Amino acid sequence: MSQPSTEQRLSFEQLKARIPDLRAALVSDAMDSIGIHGQCLPRQIGPIQHGQHVVGYAFPVTVAAVTETPAVPYVGLLNALDALREGDVFIASGLSDNLDVAIWGELISEASKSRGAVGAVCNGYGRDTRLVRESGFPAFTRGSVPYDSNGRSEVIAHGQPITIESVTIHSGDLVVGDDDGVVIVPSEYISTVIERALMKGTAESDFRNAVRSGMKATEAFQIHRVL
Repeated sequence: MSQPSTEQRLSFEQLKARIPDLRAALVSDAMDSIGIHGQCLPRQIGPIQHGQHVVGYAFPVTVAAVTETPAVPYVGLLNALDALREGDVFIASGLSDNLDVAIWGELISEASKSRGAVGAVCNGYGRDTRLVRESGFPAFTRGSVPYDSNGRSEVIAHGQPITIESVTIHSGDLVVGDDDGVVIVPSEYISTVIERALMKGTAESDFRNAVRSGMKATEAFQIHRVL
């Protein structure tokens, strides 16, 4: 495995220029190239609308199942939303004991947008699906159910590491999601992975142009080393 980069994390302003070229598949390939494997979230987690794309920094949120309705609802969730910063991706752990609860919804999307967040990834369900789509806020979930979280789940922490299946996510890790799925890049490897992903994207464009011009795939692969 390659040694992690010692470069300072890119600001979100610096990252913005690179967002269009950072596809989940490219980022996954870049991590493979430096010996980091198993950083893709479960395939069941996908965008609520095809074509959505999110690139930002992880804001991990811990969600737990509950069985009683609190006297004051949504306290943990509201605190988490208020703590969001520009470029954050709200990324929520799952509810192993009670999956039939919506972790995400339309008003949460609007609150997140107002704080400068760029997307959400939930190891669970969402609701208000049409309204979330219309808001344009990228949200990745396991599907949708109508059930509200009040009395069924609570946000019990934010900013602390979470684990979704075998992937551990820390605050500040890079999150890249699109129709192929969601990939998590540990913060210490972000600069290296972005550089390699962009290089592979350029090589793929060269391969694409070569075969479109009539070159055989075998020859194009020998020259550009991508497929």
